[in-house]
Amino acid sequence: MATQKRIEIMDYGGFNNIDLLVAEVEKLVSLPDVYYRLEALIENPTATVSDFSNVLAGDPDLCARLLSLANSAFYSFPASIETVDKAVHIIGIRQIRELVLATSIIRVFTRMPLGMINMHSFWEHSVAVGVMAKSIGQYCHISQPERFYVAGLLHDIGRLVFYIKMPGLMHELLLQREAKEEFLYLLEQENLAYSHAEVGGRLLENWRVPASIHEPVSCHHKPAESLEFTQVTAAVHIADVWVNKHQVGTSGERFSLTISDFALEQLNLQHYELDEIGVLAEEAMKDVVTQFMSQ
Repeated sequence: MATQKRIEIMDYGGFNNIDLLVAEVEKLVSLPDVYYRLEALIENPTATVSDFSNVLAGDPDLCARLLSLANSAFYSFPASIETVDKAVHIIGIRQIRELVLATSIIRVFTRMPLGMINMHSFWEHSVAVGVMAKSIGQYCHISQPERFYVAGLLHDIGRLVFYIKMPGLMHELLLQREAKEEFLYLLEQENLAYSHAEVGGRLLENWRVPASIHEPVSCHHKPAESLEFTQVTAAVHIADVWVNKHQVGTSGERFSLTISDFALEQLNLQHYELDEIGVLAEEAMKDVVTQFMSQ
């Protein structure tokens, strides 16, 4: 039996090349055209709010989800946002673009055959990390903390890639996690020479997602390796550890991770402040989880 399991891992040796794995996933999933049309409009200095609204109007279901999120505790706007025009004007097109990205990825991956993972628990964890990362940004008085949210939401997207393309290996690694009481991301690294963090970052980079998102995803377990978006990466790292500790959903990790001192230093945070931030984020976590679970 043990020999069979070792052979099973060796059978996936072709994916020791991270580029090959990502290329295989890109054959299965891609971002919708609306995302790239929004991206093109952002680069067009003559584009108007109406131009953006017209692009979004082509996907009524997406519009409904964006308006639902805009009216959630995540933003806590004093007045209701009833139209896409108003959402674009108040939230900002770059933030709308990121929400389109997040919503689209959730829709795509939720439709994939992922029987070995509880998708509700996965997205509950992911949403909680996104909201906590945003709350850390707010607490630290960093401008536009909403931009931390999508990086946090997508931080474990690479693990879905593993579950889709290497279910046998992931089953074995989950067993090893229990037997060795080891972190799952370290077992990934040990067996493949890369982890879900790097895969998620590479996939997002290949999809031409901004570096402010794909770099924190790539480095969320190793924040000291972040080159440009250090504060975002630090916030996502801290949020992930905090959410894992409080067992809000899961993507596969079972044991408590350790917060990097480097990450705390980047944000001038102390350990005792994190639970205070968590209390502030709790209502938005519950509200946004409810919004995304309806997708």
